[in-house]
Amino acid sequence: MRKQFAVFDIDGTISRTSLLQLMVRELVARGKLDIGPGREIEILLHDYRQRIGDDNFGEYMKKAVDIMFKGLPKGLRVEDYNEIIDAIVKTSLTNTYVYTRELVQTLKRNNFFLIAISGSEVRAVSTYARSLGFDAWVGQVSYLEKDGRLTGGVQTLTQTKAQILDIIIKKFDLQTKGSTAVGDTSSDISVLEKVDSPIVFNPNQALFK
Repeated sequence: MRKQFAVFDIDGTISRTSLLQLMVRELVARGKLDIGPGREIEILLHDYRQRIGDDNFGEYMKKAVDIMFKGLPKGLRVEDYNEIIDAIVKTSLTNTYVYTRELVQTLKRNNFFLIAISGSEVRAVSTYARSLGFDAWVGQVSYLEKDGRLTGGVQTLTQTKAQILDIIIKKFDLQTKGSTAVGDTSSDISVLEKVDSPIVFNPNQALFK
């Protein structure tokens, strides 16, 4: 029997703070990144969140990552990065929105196939989604590595969230009827339009309008 599915964004939808912001704060706390670049990234992401039109999420994310790695001239060891991911996911899971956290649990009990599609980095998304019991997940950003270090290079998926969702639906033979999705910015609109029960949660101005 084909399963119904539910799609969630993560940053600002389940997690109260974006995974990239938590990453930057953890780097500053560990003395690996100066507070100046950290604040610059926080301002950049805040401005993105408040924008009327926010379809250029990939560019905003790339700018933020460029600032971060510029402050890490020797790059970052993959081993350290993975350790930081574990730390920030543990922190983030204690600071979620009650509504969406409980919705995830309710849908899981009702045998929905849970999908996370996020603009954050793929390894962070993977760790976060797995911790919440999701069945499939996609991070739209990948950090490139060489010789065991993140180089500062960024690879971003060119597909929209709706196109990514289509691939997942086909791969797992999911049923669109009765499906639901939750999003908080206009980058989620393409997904919200594909499901039977779209939920706009904590929307920024672009999605609200």
